[in-house]
Amino acid sequence: MAGEAKKLFAASEVALHASRKDCWVVIGGKASEKEILLAVYDVTKFLEDHPGGEDVLLHASASGDATEAFEEVGHSTSAVSMMDSYLIGSIKGYVCPSASKATDPWSADVPPNSRTMQGNKGPPNPNTFLDFLLPLFVLGLAFAAWYYLTFISKNH
Repeated sequence: MAGEAKKLFAASEVALHASRKDCWVVIGGKASEKEILLAVYDVTKFLEDHPGGEDVLLHASASGDATEAFEEVGHSTSAVSMMDSYLIGSIKGYVCPSASKATDPWSADVPPNSRTMQGNKGPPNPNTFLDFLLPLFVLGLAFAAWYYLTFISKNH
């Protein structure tokens, strides 16, 4: 990981920085088998310059720990070295849930995610009732308009 972090943050504090005006991203790397060092990056000034677009960083910020998403993309070595300039601190002491079953899931020092976000609720669940009802309503409206224009308006 990139150098020594400057400040230790609480996960709840990092979760409050997930907007276009103030965007922090958490990316980690294993420090040992049980403990993970999560680095905190202030990427607010980099949002417009990010090759994948600012929405990618905003989503990563809102989702909490963006380590997996960051590693899946396969960033270049120059991108990884560029991260040093955005490093502002870390969240240390997070114990990986798979490593220790005794970990308290309601602990304040877990990495931020959609369950611990306070200011930004994130996107709604994808399988809501409106996801099915709204398209059916629009389809019904389109059918009614077609029927009216085809049969009823020609008779008058």
